[in-house]
Amino acid sequence: MNVEEEKIQGGVQSLEVGLTVLDALTEHNAPMMLKQLSEVLAMHPAKVHRYMVSLIRKGYAQQLKDGRYSLGEQARAFGMNALKRTDMLELSQRYILDIQQHLNCSIHVSKWFGNAAIVVQSLESNHIFNIITRVGSHMPLLKSATGRLHACLQPEHIIQPLLEKEWATTTKPDQYPANWTEFLQLKEKVLAQGFACVTGDMMHGINAISIPVFNFTRQLDHIITCIGTQDQLPEEHMQQAIEYILGVQRQIDALFSPNVAI
Repeated sequence: MNVEEEKIQGGVQSLEVGLTVLDALTEHNAPMMLKQLSEVLAMHPAKVHRYMVSLIRKGYAQQLKDGRYSLGEQARAFGMNALKRTDMLELSQRYILDIQQHLNCSIHVSKWFGNAAIVVQSLESNHIFNIITRVGSHMPLLKSATGRLHACLQPEHIIQPLLEKEWATTTKPDQYPANWTEFLQLKEKVLAQGFACVTGDMMHGINAISIPVFNFTRQLDHIITCIGTQDQLPEEHMQQAIEYILGVQRQIDALFSPNVAI
């Protein structure tokens, strides 16, 4: 073993203890009294207090007016930096698979790039007949659940000219929304309910439900869409599927917002 390896293995015990104290504050997720901290750490209160003094001095902890200790601004800054580096799509993978397996429908994931909703991931169901959306596909904003949800979550000055182009080229006589006023009505409904869905709007017999996934700053990261035939995702059972998918969405939200009710 060389000198460098010995240094790595030896470490700095006082630093490790200080970080253990910080871990206790983090895991408790609420301010703690000194006695409570010492009990959790199985450490003498005087020793805990010495570490708290150092953590406070460096901004990683703070003492409140009632005597309790909590995380300081420097600790929160570390957390925010870690969240900024989080790949939300990677984080969503197990939830995407949960939806696919529970509903046995095809799934596609999309992101907003430039002026389009583009599919970045596509998963097939276990059915003999599959709805396959190719990665790289641009989803229509009017006829697809994916496009509608993206349109409702993007700034109106960006979306209106894009919708005008789709209205100008549509051949569907009963297109909904058929104009900007109807779109604004749809947008209000979609934002209030937190999802978008279509039943045969894009293609007869094909139904879909889309939910948004937001990052820690509540900006849209990507949209998950469950899509299937009338047999796979029957219109009469859409409400049950929606409730399940919204439950999964709340689980994803709770990763970044601990106060979200699951």
